[in-house]
Amino acid sequence: LTFTKYTLIAKEPVSSTGSIFTLKPPKPDLNSTVYEAAWQNGVWSVMFKQPQLQIGRDYTPLPVTSTTDNEDEDVLRFFIRKDAFGEMSRYLHGLGIGSLVEMRGPKIEYKIPRQTQEILFIAGGTGIAPALQAGYTLLHRTDETRKPRIHILWANRRREDCAGGANDTCAKPQGARRFWFFGPRTSPESPAPVTGDADRDATAQSLVVRELEALKSQYPGQVTVDYFVDEETTFIKKQDILDFTNSARSSGSRFPKNKMILVSGPEGFINYMAGPKLWAQGTEVQGPLRGIISELDLKGWATWKL
Repeated sequence: LTFTKYTLIAKEPVSSTGSIFTLKPPKPDLNSTVYEAAWQNGVWSVMFKQPQLQIGRDYTPLPVTSTTDNEDEDVLRFFIRKDAFGEMSRYLHGLGIGSLVEMRGPKIEYKIPRQTQEILFIAGGTGIAPALQAGYTLLHRTDETRKPRIHILWANRRREDCAGGANDTCAKPQGARRFWFFGPRTSPESPAPVTGDADRDATAQSLVVRELEALKSQYPGQVTVDYFVDEETTFIKKQDILDFTNSARSSGSRFPKNKMILVSGPEGFINYMAGPKLWAQGTEVQGPLRGIISELDLKGWATWKL
């Protein structure tokens, strides 16, 4: 695949640490057929190129939702974190509106099996982008007889990344725990996690929370989200995983891909949840299931690390 130059037409801050970038192709409908097929398949990414250093990095597009102001379906949007140590991140955040960005794709990261009925998506940080993609693909398969369901557990370092996000299931305040994700946070003054409808004011919601709320509105009862914030000392526990897997409807089939657990986020996050991916003959492979998911012995659930 060759690189194509897209134009940066918008850059909207999600928080002090990340923004949503909107990129438009040079010609209408360029690659639209290819991308449309990718949206139907599952989780996919495109590669951005840093032309000076000739390096590339994969980023996951956000699906188009009812919150999207730009109705041009050819645009691609990305939630990109500012990383002081990342060459590509610094390059992209330094670009002005109207700049050209070289990208190529799509690269299919995971095809969601057609028979999938339940997805538990465990996301860390910008790993929420693949979660939104998975929700978009799964829920678009809804019809009169089929109402698939996705539950997202989203962990962030700071509340500002998920401002306005309210838990859909009961999440009780937790004490400080050992480091496993972003770093230790032991502030007893931190506010308790928000639950219920107390904080669903759209004006106070971060852009990504609005995306999640739009998906919920479009598919009532099929999308639930719980938020975990490092600075509030709330972390994803085994029980949070079990609460959903135990509630999952029986699909009437023992085929494991009816029920999926997908994990996406920083390397340390994936390692803690499901064990590390491995390299074999120059290719990244899944590796054995480890981490806290392996300790739960979940029958009938297949796990995939993104």
